[in-house]
Amino acid sequence: MKKIALLIETSRTFGREFLNGIAKFAQSRRDWLMRLMSPEDLHGRRPFAGFDGIIARAADAATVRKIRASGLPTVDTSNELKVPQFISVGPDDAAIAVTAAEFFLGRGFTNFAYCGFRGMTFSDVRRKAFAGRLADAGFGVCEFAFPEPMTDDFLYREKLDDMRIIGRIGTWAKTLPSRTAVFCANDMRAYQLIRAATAESLRILHDLAVLGCDNDNLICLFSSVPLSSIDTNAYGVGFAAARVLHAAMQDPSTAQKRHHKPFYVAPGELIERASTEFYPISPAWLSDLLVFIDRNIANPLSASDVVAHSGRSYPTIEKAFAQAFDETIGQYITRTKMNEAKRLIALGKHSSKEIASLTGFSSPQYFCNAYRRFFGHSPFTLTSSKSSAKWNP
Repeated sequence: MKKIALLIETSRTFGREFLNGIAKFAQSRRDWLMRLMSPEDLHGRRPFAGFDGIIARAADAATVRKIRASGLPTVDTSNELKVPQFISVGPDDAAIAVTAAEFFLGRGFTNFAYCGFRGMTFSDVRRKAFAGRLADAGFGVCEFAFPEPMTDDFLYREKLDDMRIIGRIGTWAKTLPSRTAVFCANDMRAYQLIRAATAESLRILHDLAVLGCDNDNLICLFSSVPLSSIDTNAYGVGFAAARVLHAAMQDPSTAQKRHHKPFYVAPGELIERASTEFYPISPAWLSDLLVFIDRNIANPLSASDVVAHSGRSYPTIEKAFAQAFDETIGQYITRTKMNEAKRLIALGKHSSKEIASLTGFSSPQYFCNAYRRFFGHSPFTLTSSKSSAKWNP
């Protein structure tokens, strides 16, 4: 049997899902014994005696010294201290940030901001990738930079309701132009931004669109405005960390190697809630109609439904769509449904029947015919310039 030490913070969703991923791998092996350790367990002279490997969030120098002294193969999920002997496994922070940028670009935003933790690797990578993708599109990014140096353990000591930080974020938020799309390094920062904006009489859904990261339900759903967030796939990261550690334990020389290739795990979905449910478009009632269409994407929505919801005349609504998108209402609805179908196909998690239902089609056959007419090819094979994904209905 292999005995594995786990030094993982569990107070937030990421840590708990991460452990679920490790547990899934351990179940497949049946030769792993795992022990969840706390910082207090490290006070002994040889805290890792009898263990075969370690998965840790190496948050401080003291913890790193204890782990290195053990000489055991170690997977680090933090990589803030960049210990050469440790194998780094974590979310693909650059891909997460690009997802955020492309979401906001797709909504038509032209003002962008980033709210994070200056000096922390994960946040700095996300900031750089977010700004890089937007620079490619011709846009700049305004950044909130906390004036004090960050450490990994600070991230877990900081409180959601720290009014000192919220006040500073509020001062920064007041400098942002109206209709700014803000990507936050994690859900905690996003929650703090929403609180700060409310205190400064800024309106989420009118002045700011706020997107978090981690999809921590206890934060996202209990925010004063339900928070949109990107799922960082903590479960997948945990499974990958366990798999990498297993391979390292098979090679006794691993613990002595000074350079290891890091492993990055692709993120999950962007889960949209109220904090991003608006479009930076005038008039305001047109933005509301676009949100109405998004909310009813799984229904057999028609142009008449949109007009009825608006309370305005059919010619008025058609003229607004023509001016804004050079499309009829029906064409806009179809494009929105087809783009959502394409996104669902790329995830590779849904059958044709499920995708038809999620995009408001009465049958898989009707959906497939509509998809073929719109894109010019079958939905069963989705090819992009970056990757090719096969979808089996």
